[in-house]
Amino acid sequence: MGALAVALIVGAGLLIGFGVQYLTSPRSRLQWLLVALASGIGAYVGSEVLTNRPLGIFAGGPEIDGLVVIPAVITGLTLGLLADAYARYLALPEPA
Repeated sequence: MGALAVALIVGAGLLIGFGVQYLTSPRSRLQWLLVALASGIGAYVGSEVLTNRPLGIFAGGPEIDGLVVIPAVITGLTLGLLADAYARYLALPEPA
């Protein structure tokens, strides 16, 4: 995975995190960071782990600098959604 792919993962994670922060009603000022990290990790795992031979759930698809796009988008959005639900309903305290 090259530098362009890493930049895309970081940029997409930040975009999703800021989108959650400004388009919804977050319970914390740092909820965007949790969602951004989870989305980035999900995109990396989706591209690297789920497309390799041992698991091989996704056969491939379009690539950008070693980043397999479709599994990265699916897993990034899924983990971002789960992190948002966790922060919104389970972990973070109510604002004062």
